[in-house]
Amino acid sequence: MFWTLQTKKWNRGVCHHYRVMAPFFVVLFSLIAGRNWAAPYTPSSNDQVLARLSPAEQALQQSSPMKNQANATAQARQLIDEARLREDSRFLGYAQATLKPFLTPTNSAATQLLMAEIEQYQHHFSLARSRLNRLLEQRPDEGQAWLMLANLDRVQGHFTSSRQACQQAATSLPATSVILCLSGIQAITGNLDKAEQTLTRLANSDQLSMTDDERQWLYTLLTEIAVQQGDNALALTHVQQALQIAPQSPYLRYLQSDIWLMQGANAKVIADLLDWQDRDNALLRLAIAAKRSRHSEASNWRNAYQQRVDMAQQSQRPIHHREHARFLLSVTEQADEALEAARANWETQRELSDLRILLASAALSENEKSLDDAYRFIQRHNINDAPSQHWNERATR
Repeated sequence: MFWTLQTKKWNRGVCHHYRVMAPFFVVLFSLIAGRNWAAPYTPSSNDQVLARLSPAEQALQQSSPMKNQANATAQARQLIDEARLREDSRFLGYAQATLKPFLTPTNSAATQLLMAEIEQYQHHFSLARSRLNRLLEQRPDEGQAWLMLANLDRVQGHFTSSRQACQQAATSLPATSVILCLSGIQAITGNLDKAEQTLTRLANSDQLSMTDDERQWLYTLLTEIAVQQGDNALALTHVQQALQIAPQSPYLRYLQSDIWLMQGANAKVIADLLDWQDRDNALLRLAIAAKRSRHSEASNWRNAYQQRVDMAQQSQRPIHHREHARFLLSVTEQADEALEAARANWETQRELSDLRILLASAALSENEKSLDDAYRFIQRHNINDAPSQHWNERATR
């Protein structure tokens, strides 16, 4: 999970041209087939509201760049949030364009933090890291920058430096943020029970106040810890607590679906994500659930996801290797190809979900080198993770 006080998991949005052209071909086919269509809808008056634009969409109607830095950063914040909510990376481009005139060595920390957030969201980790380090050289007490740097280090498996960055954030951030930051590292590096106890006390405490973002982060961490412990029922309880705070969070919706998939509750995955099948990561989970349950839409969702991958390759857009590996392993059952994608992903990302797909694909393709690499990582960091242990045990049978 990507976390700052304002940062959640990024996933790539669906291709704009696909969304635009698909309805055209549906209409064309229907006309050729001779279907009868209702007359076009005509509003009853000029005052009738046909659609409401979000604040980020309204901002896009402006014809000229903003000249006020405070307004530009506020607009960029709206655009980044819109990108996360919709999983549509076009809004990140709009945010970058909004911030670009204000990217000078003497500009505010807020501008640099937003640009680093965009770069992290796009998986341009080295760019985000360099930007944050430059900012911290000038402003060593910028707690949000330390928190973002801690997240980058954690995502890439640099747990010692991640812990140190969490501690540095204590100079200017609330105690709750620092506790959450450190607990996330503890849970991965051999202190799973201690992290759970700390977070449970925090959830039940009346002494420390928390923002909605912090509380969402808290329940997300408790969800992930329960998955590590192999307690999927408890994980569902916690993820639903987080969803009460952010019901449309893509990361939380997908996390809930992944727990259902581990439980074999395929029908729940399909029911929950059916309206989201225009999103790559929802389509992936629909394809997995449909294959496992022999759903009538299984082949359609499989082919639709494959088309998204093909379109990304043709346009030379980056492919999310972890999700692609899951598709190859769980839907098309190509273990060797899945391992290739999982290893490419492992080069840059080393979260528990990355470890799990590496182990699963290595076990099914019987690749000893990849199994050894994963096992050494587990030993070096004293990782306690039930899903990883399952694949490790399966590989050694």
